[in-house]
Amino acid sequence: MLSRMPVKPHSRRVLGASLTLAIVGVAVAVGVAVQHSRAQRGKAQWNELKTYCTDCHNAAEAEGNVVFEGVGADAVPTKPATFEKALRKLRGRLMPPPGNPQPDQRLIDGFVAWAENAIDTKAVEPRAGHVPIQRLNRTEYAASVKDLLDVDINPADYLPNEIEVDGFENIAAALSVSPTFLEQYIGVARRVAHLAVGSSSPKLESAYFPPPEGDQDGYTDGMPLGTRGGTRFEHNFPADGTYKITLTDLDVGLYPRSLETRHAVVILLDRREVFRGELGGPADLALVDHGGAPARAQIMKRFADIPVDIAAGVHEVVVTFVERSRAATDEEIYGFTPYGGFSFTGQMRAPRLIGGVQVVGPFDSTGVSETASRDKIFVCQPETASDEHACAERITANLARRAFRRPITQADIDRLMPFYEAGRSGAGTFETGVEQLITAVLASPDFLYRAIKPSENADGAAHALSDIELASRLSFFLWSRGPDAELLQTAADGKLHDPSVLRAQVERMLADPRAVSLVRNFALKWLNLDDLDSVVPDARLFPNFSDELRDDFATEIDLFLRSVLLGDENVDTLLTADYTFLNERLARHYGIDSVHGPQFRRVHLDDERRFGLLGKGAVLLRTSYGDRTSPVLRGAWVLRLMGTPPNPPPPNVNTDLTQKQGEKPKTLRVRLERHRENPTCNGCHGVIDPYGLALENFTVTGRWRDVDTEADAPIDASTMLPSGVEITGPTQLRTALLRQPEQFAQAFTEKLMMYALGRQLEYYDMPQVRAVVKAAAQQDYRFSAIVLGIVASDSFRMQAPAPAKEASKAQIAER
Repeated sequence: MLSRMPVKPHSRRVLGASLTLAIVGVAVAVGVAVQHSRAQRGKAQWNELKTYCTDCHNAAEAEGNVVFEGVGADAVPTKPATFEKALRKLRGRLMPPPGNPQPDQRLIDGFVAWAENAIDTKAVEPRAGHVPIQRLNRTEYAASVKDLLDVDINPADYLPNEIEVDGFENIAAALSVSPTFLEQYIGVARRVAHLAVGSSSPKLESAYFPPPEGDQDGYTDGMPLGTRGGTRFEHNFPADGTYKITLTDLDVGLYPRSLETRHAVVILLDRREVFRGELGGPADLALVDHGGAPARAQIMKRFADIPVDIAAGVHEVVVTFVERSRAATDEEIYGFTPYGGFSFTGQMRAPRLIGGVQVVGPFDSTGVSETASRDKIFVCQPETASDEHACAERITANLARRAFRRPITQADIDRLMPFYEAGRSGAGTFETGVEQLITAVLASPDFLYRAIKPSENADGAAHALSDIELASRLSFFLWSRGPDAELLQTAADGKLHDPSVLRAQVERMLADPRAVSLVRNFALKWLNLDDLDSVVPDARLFPNFSDELRDDFATEIDLFLRSVLLGDENVDTLLTADYTFLNERLARHYGIDSVHGPQFRRVHLDDERRFGLLGKGAVLLRTSYGDRTSPVLRGAWVLRLMGTPPNPPPPNVNTDLTQKQGEKPKTLRVRLERHRENPTCNGCHGVIDPYGLALENFTVTGRWRDVDTEADAPIDASTMLPSGVEITGPTQLRTALLRQPEQFAQAFTEKLMMYALGRQLEYYDMPQVRAVVKAAAQQDYRFSAIVLGIVASDSFRMQAPAPAKEASKAQIAER
């Protein structure tokens, strides 16, 4: 038996070091072996997959200016521009086109994973793209004006539509400027400056109208409880004084059945009652019956030139009716059959606000009181005339620093002060000088544009943004406006480039109410749900649809997106959420009977077909035509959602799917199948249509149906996706889309990064996109994790020089 020999400490260290080295050596060897195995497998996958590609992408045909014939797997990381496009088409099964021999989905998945890793591993310069000088779009302009001067404007009233790129209005290359456009910006600057400073001398007249086809019969969400109908608006009263309010039309027409019963009309200022008038009843009805038009005019005089004393500033004005019993009768009352029922046997017996509300004033002005706008402007008040110039300089420095989003120099002040002096000269006053100064600030290129200083590096490599530039990029990304005082000061102190400081600022800004701009300006536009008015359902086919229901769709999708993004959920929740936000009208439309009342609230869904975006009325309406559903629009929408948009249709393609006269009506599915008989059409529709057919049970207005009433045939939503997966409706479609959860997260990240940068993404951005997604996977793809990953990326924190014009757009892989 051998005795156990003691081991000296030195020997233990040597033995430990040797063992460690051995383990490391084995690990390195194993790692190299794994990488070699993956490389070999990737090469084999490419060689097999290439056989499906070279029928078109060969030297003779060079379809799309791309040749894969004779190209080995080694070319994948060296030609990322070509292969990034190819990988996108493979993920969407757009290549090979339907009708051609198709590779197995496992082969595609394996090659895509290997190729992306190969590209990411060998990714080199450029690490960032170039964003040209960027004008504020009209939404950013309005938000910046609100922050700077506390003046609310509707930018659509003053500025033209922006050019959209992939739905976004903040892409720098599309934000062009013309002389007419500049005139409009100067005009709105003058208007904003006047509203901000205020004036007791001019009398302004404004008119506000109730929403077209608005619900005048019942309670309107957002109005005071216990009221019905009417309208609400915010008005900027320029000075203290008396204002006269006129209600132009309360439906006291030729047949005034609305006067049969007595009603109370009220005007509220900031939810405080300032006027109450009686309308209707036996006396009014008799007066109109005997007096005709003069009598009707006499009644309306009660609601003309109503004097109200109002202090300067922005105030909410509400004109509405006190809710009361409609009528003591068994007759049907027009407009009062709830939730889509209509009756034409009777007429509405309650007055309605169908004309405008005029606001004129001020009269007997006592001057301009302090308002939120003036508090932001007048950081000082001159006590004597000799103090005015110094005070104006202080006002200039304060406004310019916040408007120009950077520290201010004396040269900036000297450049702006002549505008103050021009407004102050002659019959002007200190305040008219300040008003002209504000106009100059708002019309300055330093306010209207965001620019990144060119690099001084001789080698032309990408360079890091300055802290001030980074602050602007961050604030316009998360808030659609310039930096607030804290962010700007952090940047001015040179601390924002510190990763921990940058992260803290992002987390603070995401928790701020201004982050709602990510819903309105990013998510709704990414999903193409910001313009639901563009689809008008045919009233004959969808009599239950109304403008109020359309507004409910908009409210539901807005609240839902807020809950996921601002609630910092996993972004896959956009597809899987088993909840939504409903009021009674929308719930009944969806076939849900447990919701009562006009207020929206979060509701758990038992029907899986309604889960996530695919079950939302806004999505289903926006992807339809007014008279029929569209599997093509819906399928294309789903493909774009997944980051694999279909090819655009060829010019002059026939898209007519109307029923042919003399034939028995056929389902839309049958008509599409006939359309796909043409191989040219099938090349795209074979990919698009299956995704849309899975949603065919939803009508134009988002109701569920089992029968196509026009064709008198059951709806068949069963289909086979290009991947070979068979599905029978929206539930199975959702499962198929999330087969690889990182794909949706990557598609989401791409669009969010595009929005954050203000430019379209290039092939060299994709390794960073995938790095963001991989890091976010460790935090369950939470929205904040994706935002933080984008902000920390080189693409966000750096700027490359403007690219030289390429000699050729062709991207042909090397052999």
